[in-house]
Amino acid sequence: MKRIICMTIILGSLFFSFSSHAGEVDINKHWGIGLQGNFPLVGGVSARYYGLSPVYLQIVGRFILNDYNRDNMLGAGISYAVLEHVSSVITRLYFSLEGGERYEKDVWDEYTEYGPYGPVGPQRRHISVKKTYGVGVAFGTEITIPFFGTQVGWNAEVGQGLGRIKEDRRSEDTGSIILGTGIHVYF
Repeated sequence: MKRIICMTIILGSLFFSFSSHAGEVDINKHWGIGLQGNFPLVGGVSARYYGLSPVYLQIVGRFILNDYNRDNMLGAGISYAVLEHVSSVITRLYFSLEGGERYEKDVWDEYTEYGPYGPVGPQRRHISVKKTYGVGVAFGTEITIPFFGTQVGWNAEVGQGLGRIKEDRRSEDTGSIILGTGIHVYF
């Protein structure tokens, strides 16, 4: 844990010291690519579009395939910048309407032991499928800093979400807090 904290401090200090020498931000950079995390749907690779200012669009996705197991997520959001300030950095305060879906599939085999030789072949294969759907409203902030000729933005958001979890044959409605953060490079 100490290493992670030290690396974060070192990278943050490099980031802010170099960005102060990079000049002004360019408000004509409309596309951003990066990583976006979100609780409870997790996160993945993100694309953002700022060409419709003050309305912004975002899509997040990840696809993990491991043999028979899967863990996929796809989400989208539309946000409206309530406040936006442009100087040597760009800062935004925004409201966002977000939604997403996560699909998890786990496959495992149950073995039965026969005699002294240990497990003999799978006796039964178990498949568990879990789908999580969610929508929510979030309030967030983003700061975009010039960095080596491009722009790097960091955002954080918090909000309230509603969703449904379907696992095998069970289904339950749920409400949850939304916590998200991300980092993007704009071009």
